[in-house]
Amino acid sequence: MVAFVKNYELKNIRKKLTILYILNVTDIVFTLVLLQTGYFKEVNIFMQNIVESPLISFLLKIILPGILLFILYKRISLASKRQLYKANIGITISLTLYALVNLSHLIWTALLPVIMYYT
Repeated sequence: MVAFVKNYELKNIRKKLTILYILNVTDIVFTLVLLQTGYFKEVNIFMQNIVESPLISFLLKIILPGILLFILYKRISLASKRQLYKANIGITISLTLYALVNLSHLIWTALLPVIMYYT
């Protein structure tokens, strides 16, 4: 795992960008599912109004990031070793944050039956 995090070769960065995209997609899926229960609200102030429309949510969280990550990958593919190293740090931080967000969603999903039982 440490080798995966530290490795900043282009092939490895592409894998990290793919994982980042998957975490982004699962984030919006979890968010929309949990919002449908009525027990949760969106805490991201930028997304609070957007999640009211699932279609706009999917467009903003699936299509736009896909395009942006593709552009980022194309730019990174032209980067020097030093730039790859720095990009790897940023991507790894983003991966960590999205993993924590998804972990939070998983915990809330697991706790949902308990929450529903006691309310």
